[in-house]
This record gives sequence, structure tokens and C-alpha cells, in this order.
Amino acid sequence: MIFAMIAALAVIAMMAALGVILALAMAREDGAEAAAERAAAGDVEPRVPGWTLLRRALGRRCPRCGGGAVFASYFRMNSRCSECGAVFWVDQGEWLGAFVIDWACATGTAIVVWIALELAFTKLPQILEIAIISTCVMVSLFATFPWSRSFWTVFLYLAGAMGERPARAQDTPNATPQAAVPPNPPN
Repeated sequence: MIFAMIAALAVIAMMAALGVILALAMAREDGAEAAAERAAAGDVEPRVPGWTLLRRALGRRCPRCGGGAVFASYFRMNSRCSECGAVFWVDQGEWLGAFVIDWACATGTAIVVWIALELAFTKLPQILEIAIISTCVMVSLFATFPWSRSFWTVFLYLAGAMGERPARAQDTPNATPQAAVPPNPPN
């Protein structure tokens, strides 16, 4: 039974690592294409090394400059970098990538806690196991929340999608709402 648990965990870990490597490789390739397009337009930005990006993600700092904070508080992201003005997330669907990171962390937590409970407490009632695993998963979701978003912001930076498009009107501090003009009534 222990061998089966370890083998299942090893397969899941290898699949997750492969997924991360493939995603980063695709982002790096897309980012290289976006960098070539920016260079052709005259906007040359130095390439940031991977370890620097990792440190910036762990520190919840802007992937582009490393100076601005990605988060205003533990649960609220800034829309732009306060130092370089880079737009962190523009599209509505960009939360999905961070959600996948959260899901992967929660799944890994559930598997590790389940294996630990099975090995340490063989006579534990199933309902108690489910309650313990669920509690640990919820704690892991809250604990990893800002870092999953920070890592996804780094992924967007690598893909060349961060700060490439103009920010929405409500994100700019001097934006004034335009009055809605009623349509002309039919004659």
C-alpha cells in the first residue's frame, strides 16, 4: 500500500512538473516573439533572468521592474505597478491561470495530508479524515492566494501579455466617466 501511494504521488508530481515546464517554455517562446515585435517597434526592454523573476514572484513584486508591489493588501491586487506603470491583469479571464495554480496546490495538499493520515492513523474514521483534509485544503488556498497570482503575473510577463494593452478606463486615476447619450427615438 505504501508503494502504491508513493508511486501515485510520484506520477502526479512528474505530470505537474511537466505541465509547468511546458507552460514556461510556451510562455518563453511567446515572450520572445513579443519581444521581437517590441524591438522592431523601437521599444527594447532587457530580458530578466529566470531566478530574478522567481525572487520577484516570491516577494510579490512587479516582474518587469521588481520595484512595485503586485498586492495592495493580502487579498487585493494593484491594477498597475507603482514604479513602472505595467498593467498586471487586463483581461477578465486572467484569473483562471492563478486559479489553476491554486487548484494544483490544493490537490497536492489533499494528497499529502491523505497519505500522512493513512500512514499515521490507520483507524481514523473516514468522516474525520475528510474534515481534516478539507480544513488543510482551505488553509492552503488562503495561504497560497497572493503567490499564485504573483506567479501568474510572472507567467503573463514571460508571455509578453503584461502591460502590452492599455488599461481599462476605471483603472486610470484621472478617468472621468462619460455620460451615456440616449439613442435618438425612432420617428
